[in-house]
Amino acid sequence: MEPTVPAMVEEHARTRPHAAAITRGAQRLDYGELNRRANVLAARLTARGVRRGTVVGVHLGRSAEWVVGMLAVLKLGAVCMSLDPKAPAERTARAIRSAAPAVVLTGTRDGGEPPGTAPVLSLDDLADDPGDPGDPGVEIHQDDLAFAMHTSGSSGRAKIVLAQHSWLTHGVATGVAVNRTTAADRGSWLAPAGAGIAVHEVCMLLWAGAALHIAEPETVASPPALRAWLLEHRITQTFVVTPVGETLQTLDWPAGTELRLMSLGGDKLNGWAPAGLPFEVAVSYGSLEAFQIANSLHPWERRCTPATATAADRAAPPPVGRPLPGVTVHLLEEDLTPVAPGAIGEVWVDSPALSLGYLGNPALTADKFRPDPFGAPGGRLYRTGDAGRLRPDGVLEHRGRIDDVVKIRGHRVEVGEVEWALGRHPRVTRVCVVGVPEDGQHQLVACLVTDGPVSPRELRAHAAAQLQDFMVPVAYVLMDRLPVNTSDKIDRRALPPADWRTWRPSRPYREPRGETALGLASLVAELLAVERVGADDNFFELGGDSLLAAQLQTRIEERFGIRLRMEDLMAAETLTDLAERVVRTGDRGGRTDRLPPIVRRSRS
Repeated sequence: MEPTVPAMVEEHARTRPHAAAITRGAQRLDYGELNRRANVLAARLTARGVRRGTVVGVHLGRSAEWVVGMLAVLKLGAVCMSLDPKAPAERTARAIRSAAPAVVLTGTRDGGEPPGTAPVLSLDDLADDPGDPGDPGVEIHQDDLAFAMHTSGSSGRAKIVLAQHSWLTHGVATGVAVNRTTAADRGSWLAPAGAGIAVHEVCMLLWAGAALHIAEPETVASPPALRAWLLEHRITQTFVVTPVGETLQTLDWPAGTELRLMSLGGDKLNGWAPAGLPFEVAVSYGSLEAFQIANSLHPWERRCTPATATAADRAAPPPVGRPLPGVTVHLLEEDLTPVAPGAIGEVWVDSPALSLGYLGNPALTADKFRPDPFGAPGGRLYRTGDAGRLRPDGVLEHRGRIDDVVKIRGHRVEVGEVEWALGRHPRVTRVCVVGVPEDGQHQLVACLVTDGPVSPRELRAHAAAQLQDFMVPVAYVLMDRLPVNTSDKIDRRALPPADWRTWRPSRPYREPRGETALGLASLVAELLAVERVGADDNFFELGGDSLLAAQLQTRIEERFGIRLRMEDLMAAETLTDLAERVVRTGDRGGRTDRLPPIVRRSRS
């Protein structure tokens, strides 16, 4: 019988009980204590009626408690539904209504009260319970459901992907083998707890018996701070979303860093990393529906990474790698016939790590998961929606999307969900959201028709109340009507030219006043690459987004010596308002030491 993630943790707890499992600041759990707490929680869940197949919500952020909650649920053969506490309350409430969890796990520090009426179980006192009821002993089968996970939905509602233990086992075990992860590794956890990437980060390290280090949100949001954290904690392997990884690669790294592997995923790479980095850079390609499709490290002897790339390789965009063991990639036409060798087609996948489908949506499941016409009877193919090309050496190149999915900073966003949220505004009568390119990445732009006056700031606030930050459009274009085709469907190809920078609101320039405002204007202009920033300009209307806001937060700290709350930065209506918030933060004693200097790598 194949092992499972909880079984591997139980084995580590028996054979290496004092080995470090989780570290977060001053908090440290070894494998023995991690497994004990999961057993205590599993016993409490059993008393609540949780059994095989029962859905349990985990309303916790990136924390040791989230890991304990996940393990306890999986030990019982139950289904873990991770709920991000930072997601809009209405979105979380819809997920809870859809999956109807028997209980929702939470905690004061990293969770808070979840929306809805599901019973709640707090983990606040778990560490104080001295007992150990022992491993539950539930026999877990590979076809048992393990996770119910959110992904963006084209119908305007988030989809919930159902994944079984085989999805987890194959994906994690393959990742461990390809990344050569061992118990001696010190790995990072950077992704939000509600993201599918978090399952990859956490479970791969637990499977190997490695040490998992948890970074705080303000660290993850700032590439320089993240680099310092990776070095300070002697991280040996890390997984980051592509836009963050591409920024990290441009920073200076000491030649003696213990980091040996940086894996990138969640978005297409725009270029090769420098060849002289003191660690390997790898690409990991997959999704919630099909965990671990391809990796540039496979096989190791033929890996195609910045460290091994030839001049010919670098003349083309970096590929996503070869299909992993057990995975077959088909490039197909619309009628499911194979494309000609070397031609671009839609990527379809046959893999042991396919999920079951979507909760409560059999039509979508039937559309995305089809009977495999090329394999054994009963097999399935998953339709990724990606365009790809297979090179003669078997390496897969990602060539963008063929559907309406847009990758925003490594997150997959179906624009229908954003349109649905904006369409709920009482003055919006019709809306179309498009992804437009910006320096190799994409930004979301909303084109809207309204029945009365409404400002872009009001629309942004309306979207931010319902959507995660990366899903909030950066620009709002008010139009008399949206172009439609003969079926009265919006004709996206007939929209204005896709340069979102031409759609920024135009405001009369008023010079900033005061040393703080002038300093902030300089920081914002440099960060957003604009000629000048006026006293009445808004950071987000000029082109800022949440990732750039985190970089501005770091630059404000370095320039003014204060730690400005992200809530204050997001809420500032104008540059003048932002300057006032910076001054008030300093007056409240929000000053902090600057980040320590980093040891620079020689560029001889």
